[in-house]
Amino acid sequence: MTGPMHLTPSGDLTIFEICDFKAQLQTGLKQGQGITVDLGETGIVDASALQLLIAVCRHESVHLINVPARVTERFAQMGWTQPKGQGLT
Repeated sequence: MTGPMHLTPSGDLTIFEICDFKAQLQTGLKQGQGITVDLGETGIVDASALQLLIAVCRHESVHLINVPARVTERFAQMGWTQPKGQGLT
């Protein structure tokens, strides 16, 4: 097993870009790595990206950091409550 994976998507994270991001997340999960997703450099984050992030955060090894307020608001609009142990920092 290797060290934790750190993903920093930049620019828009929409249905048009989500496939590559999903593949990176799947690779990290399959390898049993912890994953930190830094959302500080994201532009537009659409419903497909939010759904993927919510799904992947069910794994205790995945953590979101630098989540912009606009993204936190979108999570809330979708009814997402943070899983135990997950912090949006």
